Amino acid sequence: MDTRTDPVEILARVSEQDGRQRAFEVWVHKATRAGWAVTVESTADRPGPECGVVEIEGLRYRILHAERVRQRVAIVPAGEHLIAASVRLSRGDAEGISWAWEFGHAAWAEPIVS
Repeated sequence: MDTRTDPVEILARVSEQDGRQRAFEVWVHKATRAGWAVTVESTADRPGPECGVVEIEGLRYRILHAERVRQRVAIVPAGEHLIAASVRLSRGDAEGISWAWEFGHAAWAEPIVS
């Protein structure tokens, strides 16, 4: 029985600021660490969420980078500096800080089915 994580279940949390190339590299690294032999077929240089295409054991996958994973974010009171709010929060004082969920960027694989 193969105990490796399926490539479509591998998520690489990489921020939008780090870019698609970095997201692609991190996803390939994580897949390799999971035990897969990843062959890079191409990388994408046009606008959009696609980072590139890889081949794993005879199957092709498109690697994408976009908003995909939930992340919890703190909302600080208007006029309060984010660093000051972080210091207060680290000391256990969460007064005035509210929490919300938003989608954060990640890279993932989608199979290319012919």
